[in-house]
Amino acid sequence: MAKKKVAVVLRSNPFSWKVFEALRQAVGAAMDHDVSVIFIRDAVYTLTDWKPQLIGIEPIDKSISALGMMGGKLIVEEESLRERGIKLKDWGVEIDIEPKEEICELIKDAEVVLTW
Repeated sequence: MAKKKVAVVLRSNPFSWKVFEALRQAVGAAMDHDVSVIFIRDAVYTLTDWKPQLIGIEPIDKSISALGMMGGKLIVEEESLRERGIKLKDWGVEIDIEPKEEICELIKDAEVVLTW
């Protein structure tokens, strides 16, 4: 099977099972495809220094690390960060901050788009 460009778009807050599952799915897809995980809107809170285990949610550290090791791209929308006035946690992997226009191009160029 040929590698596909896959965009996993996270747009909702991280305070549920959705982000954990979306990242788990992205790690699985990154084994065979070029995966970009894009954080927009309230999903940018996912990459801050919050403690998901305090509200019973699995930490995402292993998924973020695995994506980085597998060549997956982690991308955050610049405008969403600025609107919320937040800073990203240092995850030990490269996280690109891109403007909305660039994110739109990435999504447009993807062959598969998964939205969470």
